[in-house]
Amino acid sequence: MVWGSLVRGRFKESLQVGEKDVAAAVEVNADEKAKTQAESFEYQMRPIVLIVPRGAAPAAMETRRKEAEALRSRVQSCEDANALFKSMQNAAIRDTVVKTSADLPAALRELLDKTPVGHLTAPEVTKQGVEMVALCGRKPTTVDTPKKREVREKMFMEKYEKKQKAYLDEVRKAAMIEYR
Repeated sequence: MVWGSLVRGRFKESLQVGEKDVAAAVEVNADEKAKTQAESFEYQMRPIVLIVPRGAAPAAMETRRKEAEALRSRVQSCEDANALFKSMQNAAIRDTVVKTSADLPAALRELLDKTPVGHLTAPEVTKQGVEMVALCGRKPTTVDTPKKREVREKMFMEKYEKKQKAYLDEVRKAAMIEYR
């Protein structure tokens, strides 16, 4: 752990990967599949939880899940969701969260791409209760795509491995071991 921190701290500037380099690497590796993955969106979401107390009967969880399904059809915008869930008991609507495609796992990204703006995702049972996400906005962005992030991380790791090896060799050459 310390070695990684030492190398990153000492060679921070030389380990940075430029956007031009990333864009060039993405273009070189581009094919049809990569172009479809290269589309990136910025999602504005409001997480919603229908709270189910711990230790509640499975029937209570199922009732809340059915209630969530019924509420999904009533919500047509984020304002509807905000008004509806703020007035409900045992329900919470959280602040808006903004994430890009690169920040989200592939399964969630796919789910959000299928959800129309202003609607809720399918209910999911969690520890807190039944959770859904209100999709308030989805706009294309070129800031960061999953492919760009993957290429950037690969380029960083290549640079890191080279620097780490060179620095270790340098430290070993400079080391002096005394036997007594």
